[in-house]
Amino acid sequence: MKLNRHPDGTHEPREMTVNTLLWGDFAESWTNGSNAKIVATETQKNTIYQLAKTHTLSSPEEFGMYICEHFLKMYDWITKIKVTVHEDPWGRIMIDGKQHKHAFTKTTSERRTAEVTQSRGSQPVVMGGITNFIVLKTTQSSFEKFVGHPGSHMPKDPSGWTTLGEAQDRSFSTAVESSWVFSTTKAPFNDCYAKVKDAFIKQFAGPADTGVPSPSAQQTQHEMCLAALEACAPHILDINIATPNLHYMPLHSLSIPPHMHAPNADVFFPIDGPSGYIQSTASRRSKL
Repeated sequence: MKLNRHPDGTHEPREMTVNTLLWGDFAESWTNGSNAKIVATETQKNTIYQLAKTHTLSSPEEFGMYICEHFLKMYDWITKIKVTVHEDPWGRIMIDGKQHKHAFTKTTSERRTAEVTQSRGSQPVVMGGITNFIVLKTTQSSFEKFVGHPGSHMPKDPSGWTTLGEAQDRSFSTAVESSWVFSTTKAPFNDCYAKVKDAFIKQFAGPADTGVPSPSAQQTQHEMCLAALEACAPHILDINIATPNLHYMPLHSLSIPPHMHAPNADVFFPIDGPSGYIQSTASRRSKL
């Protein structure tokens, strides 16, 4: 964690977890047992902490590029490095409607991510991302006309193993995972992160007073992906999104006596699986 102290007494903590992977002339370590060119894990750890002293950690993408530059400059036998950075956000505590200058709380489960890959003599390839961004809508989601039901491509499943009934209205929850490739090393990384996240929320939830229907999780995910790509144009080249389902099932679907059911269908229980894992990709690149 890096603590940036500003002149007005305001503090800004940035907590990041860094992983470094090195490529280069290390063959003799495998073939002859030589450690002559091995940069020890302890050295890599110490390097990250020392570099954090001279960098504001203004964004995980910029810190990742800073680390790449150091290793390629310091060790001439390293030919490539990949740096992955995960940031855990701290939210400023509000006291009587006013932001506290130096007190914080972890208000969300999401993690911001960045991945920077650089080969010697080349520009860095920079990716941003988000993981474990959990969202929930409690209505306006349906799952109908799938295989084994009227209106689908196969109304009668010959296997006889389609047991799930259709749902005209259900809850929809997912832990969004997404990554995107920046078009330049000078992109407004923090601004893009905020815009991508905002686009995801708006497409998933819809307007505050009316919401938006989700006839399929795939369609909702696709619209989230396209909206995020457009929100940070032209700074994002490609974006990938995955939305693993987090299911909350009505109490009456449990094998319990009817007198234990929730009469208003307002009690639900979570299940670990199985659940769908859906992915989408959108790109600005020309297709050959």
